[in-house]
Order: sequence, then structure tokens, then C-alpha cells
Amino acid sequence: MAATKSTSTDRTTLSVLKEIGRRMVTGPRQKRRVTVGIVCEAVGIALGLAGPLCLQRLVDGLTRKDMSAIVVVAYVAAFALAMAGTSVCAAVRVVFSTRVIDDMTGHVVTEALRARLPAAATARDGDSGRMLGLIERLPYSLLIVADGLIWRAVPLIVQLGLCLAVVGGVAPLRYVAALAIFAGVYVLVTRLGGRQHQGLSNQTNAAIADVSQNTGDVLRNARRVVLNGALDVELAGIETGYERRAGANQQVAWSLVRLTAYQYGSLGLGLIVLLWMGGLDVRAGHLTVGDFVLLQAFALRLILPLSGFAFVLSQAAVAMGNIRDVLDLIAAPEGARSPVLADGKAAAIRLTDLAFSYGPGLPGLVEVTAEIRPGAFTVIVGPNGSGKSTLAQLMAGLLEPSEGRITINGQNLQDIPRRDRHGYVLYVPQFIGLFNRSLGANALYPPTTQTEDDLARLLNQWHFYEAGRDIDFGAPVGEQGERLSGGQIQKLELARIAGVSVPAIILDESTSALDPASEVAVISELRYRFGLRTTLVMITHHHQMAEAADQVLFVRGGRLVDAGSHAELCRRSPAYLSLWGES
Repeated sequence: MAATKSTSTDRTTLSVLKEIGRRMVTGPRQKRRVTVGIVCEAVGIALGLAGPLCLQRLVDGLTRKDMSAIVVVAYVAAFALAMAGTSVCAAVRVVFSTRVIDDMTGHVVTEALRARLPAAATARDGDSGRMLGLIERLPYSLLIVADGLIWRAVPLIVQLGLCLAVVGGVAPLRYVAALAIFAGVYVLVTRLGGRQHQGLSNQTNAAIADVSQNTGDVLRNARRVVLNGALDVELAGIETGYERRAGANQQVAWSLVRLTAYQYGSLGLGLIVLLWMGGLDVRAGHLTVGDFVLLQAFALRLILPLSGFAFVLSQAAVAMGNIRDVLDLIAAPEGARSPVLADGKAAAIRLTDLAFSYGPGLPGLVEVTAEIRPGAFTVIVGPNGSGKSTLAQLMAGLLEPSEGRITINGQNLQDIPRRDRHGYVLYVPQFIGLFNRSLGANALYPPTTQTEDDLARLLNQWHFYEAGRDIDFGAPVGEQGERLSGGQIQKLELARIAGVSVPAIILDESTSALDPASEVAVISELRYRFGLRTTLVMITHHHQMAEAADQVLFVRGGRLVDAGSHAELCRRSPAYLSLWGES
């Protein structure tokens, strides 16, 4: 899915920050947590200012030697409590900010999956590994940007303003100007160095995403890799990806070294100049020793957070790219159109001049026009590669026709949002991927209304296990159902489908792993259960199913050659007879 790749030009850094800030205060609980965090931050800032002021008074009193022991103890205790209180307030604030970020992460991931899963379910070039990598890195990225950048930036600005105000009250204005200049130089250096760092960070994000995608692809296809003796080839590819990632990380690391050198150099130079000015004024009698200590304390009070902020800024470049890519997954909701509801009746399906192309020179469908009666059992037959599955996926809304239209009970399928189409047509593929959960969790997966007792009776009737073995719904099925045979997987899925109420169900060779007798038993049971309330469409290569169908659609070469009952087609279509080896 191309949308999961880096799209750093789609959103500006400012727009990403605004979006994160908006999400931090979305909802009453989030607002309460942010409010508590702000109060803790404000108290911590106040205590952080009070501590150096207590130290100034203490030093000046000790210098004059006119301070009583009780007052000395009081100032010492006040200073210690102020410093401890600052740390406690910061720790409490982290508790609330962490919860804000955790909730925000959950909401962003949910929105991204809601926006992308409907498209991912129909994509022929899916990119779930890349998307998973983006989602896995999102919590740390939000922590860096939301807690480290947004939440620290405002308190730092407030602290800077208050420090300048206090310094202006006890020292000449040139100290205020010096502090302001040093802070401005720091911001300028960070901005200039950050531009190059941001570009390198985007490259790193792309390298990380490629590794996640490739590794996930290999893990999902482990059997194909190993059984074809391609393990060394795939591992070499993964190792090459990690080497590219390491190279990108190294470039970012050296960029960070340069950025840190510039930042600490500007801060260190500013501290040297400030203390040199203060030392001269103390010697000249323009400042007291306490004032000098206050200047030093406030300078360090700014330098230490700024130095930590420098690391956050360096990490924020990579984090911003990751957040930007995840936000780009959240497209405008497809369901923004007026919702269309299924009427609950069996589907009357009409195909009008239907066409579909996979691309230049690739087979597809052309000029398919047909009608399927509500409640009918229709089979689609034809040679391999004739377009049967393409037709089934178009009818299920998994593919969008390049021409023509599909209507269900008069409703244009393309007017129904992807996420709502399952209420009209339920599609069952040939290769059914089970969750790595229990047998029961897969068998009772929504929207089935089956109970375990119903499922057990049906699966026993279909000989899911050998005779005498009970159905253990707590048994794990393994990843993709690896602990079950292909026939068992299909029987389990079709038993689940037997409890689903939907206008139409399409089985895309969903009985291919069953023996002929089992296929007849399964389809007979489904037809009996569905009755006339569900239109059943099935792709098959078996003669018995065509004979049992109400209607047969014969597809060859991407075209609908003929439609009718099996007997009718046998009478008028030699090509249909040859499909079954008859003449």
C-alpha cells in the first residue's frame, strides 16, 4: 500500500504539531489529565524559581554574617524542599502525560486501521509489514513529540521569561539581554542544524519501513521460503536491508553529534560570558555573592533543560516523520457518504456491461451482463484463468469495475462504502486465513449467530474429525490455521457462514479442498439453512454442483459466454460440454 510509505511532503511539521496538540485535549478525560499536568508543571516551575532565590538570600546572609542559625536552617530547608518539590511535581506530571499519550496512541492507531483495513482487504499489493512497523514505532514517537517536545516547549518558554524577569530585578539589564541572546543563539543553531537532520531522519524512516516490510513478508511466507530452499537468499536480503538501515542511522548519529556540538558550544559560551560578567561585577561591588549565585543557578536552570531538550529535538526529527506517515494513513472516512442499509431480502444481483482490467496486457473481464435471481443458487464455471474469481470479487465489491455497474436489489454496489458492503455480500475466499486463536474463536467469529452446540453438530455431520473424536473448541489452530488441514479449514469457515444472515454469499472455490461427497453435503446443508432468504453464488470445477444449481454462468476468456441451467447449456453450448470433457 503506497499510502504507508513516507509522505513527508504531505504535511508540514507545524500541521503535525497542531494535530497532536489537538488530540491531546480531545475529550473530557484528556482535558482533565492535561489540566492536572499543567498544574503540576506550574507548581514545579514556581518551586524551581523559589529554590535559587532562597539560596541567594542564604548566601548573602552568610556573607554579611548577620543571619541567625534558625534563619539559616529555614533557608536551607526551603531550598531543599523547593528542589525536591520540583522533582516530585515533574514525576507526577509524567504520570498524567503518559496516560494522555497512551490514550492518544490507541485512538490514532484505531483510526488508521479503520481507514486502511477496508482498502487493505481488497488490495492486491498490500503492505501490512510497513504499516505494522509504523504502528509499532508510534508510541515512542508520540512520547518524544508530545511529551518531550510539545509539553516541554511551553514550560521552557515560561521558565525563560520568569528567569529573565527575576534576573532583571536583581541585576543590571545587560544580564537579561545576555541571557536572551544566548537563548536566541541556541534556538537559531538548533533550527539550522535541525534542517539537515530532518532530511537524514526521513531517509532513516524509509530504511526502517523497508526492513519491517521485508521481514514481515518473509515471516508470513516462512513455509514458501524454507521449502523452496530460499532461506539464505531471503536472509541475505534482510541483512542488506539492515545494513542500509545502519548506514542511515549512522548518518543521523553523526548529524546528531554535529547538532549537539553546536548546541552545547553555544550554551557553554553563553555560560562562560555570563559568569565572567558576574565575576567582574562581584569584584567591583556591583553584585553581591548571592546575586552571582542566583545568576549561576538560573543559567544552569535554563542550560540543563535546554541540553535535554536538544536530545529531544534530535529524536523528534525521526519521530515526526513516523507520526506524519501514520496520520497520512488516516484518510477522509469513506463512510462520509449517506449510509445505505441492506433491506434484509435475498439479493437480486444485476451485472450491466461489466468490465475490469488489471492493466495493459493483463487478462480481466469485458462486457459481462447477467441477472441472478434472489434466493437462487448460482454457480460460476469456466477454465482456469477465465475470470471467474475476478467476477466473484467484483460482485462482492472487493474490486471496482472499470466500466459498467453492479446492483444489489437495485442499489449500486459502488455507492456503498467498502466497510458496509459485507452487509450486502459476504465473500468467502478459497484460501481462508484463520486467526492464531482457538478453534472456537475462529468458528464463532462475527457476524455468525452459531452456538458451540450448533457448530459441533454441523462439524460432526461433516466429519471434521474422524469418528468418535469430540470437537475441542479450545484447541489452538496455529498461525493461519497451520494445525488444520485445508479441508478442515474450509469446513470450519463454512460452518461459521451457516449462521450468517446476509442477502448474498459468494463462495470463491471455498470447497476446493473437499472431496466430492463432502462438498455435496456442505452445499446441501447451506442451501437448506439459507432457503430463499440468501442468494448463494459459488465458483466450482465440479460437475455435481453445476447440475444442482438453479443457474450456471459460463465464463471463458474474460467474457460471459452463456448463462442458464446446466441442462440448457449442455444442449446449446459445445464449449460448455467440452469443459466437462463431454462432446
